[in-house]
Amino acid sequence: MLPRALLRSLLVLVVTVAVAYGFALGLRFGLVERDDLGAYCEVATPAWWCAVRILVIRGFLHGVYGYVSIVLAGLASWRRSAGLAYGGLVVGTLGMVLYDFTWSGVGVVASALVLARLQGEWQEHGEAEQHAR
Repeated sequence: MLPRALLRSLLVLVVTVAVAYGFALGLRFGLVERDDLGAYCEVATPAWWCAVRILVIRGFLHGVYGYVSIVLAGLASWRRSAGLAYGGLVVGTLGMVLYDFTWSGVGVVASALVLARLQGEWQEHGEAEQHAR
């Protein structure tokens, strides 16, 4: 049986990726892939969300999601920060759904490995505290 802390960490990881995946699907099919929105944004005074749509599209055209997820994973490893690692997971998941799979996938895997390493360190620290008592 897996330790309770590991199960909790896995649950948080799965929920984080699932929420990011759902949000990315909403962006992809609700904002990016709809042809009627592209024509609507070509008018003289487009709606505010047209700028968001263009930003999302430019993000995957230039590989921003993958690079950001890798940078976040690197920073998470350096700073030993679970928050940055989860950020790398979220941005990488967004990138994988939004057509930037290669580098985003690297960022997701790297972030997951950082989280696994941090989980191991936390578990070792907890065991050391128990032995010290």
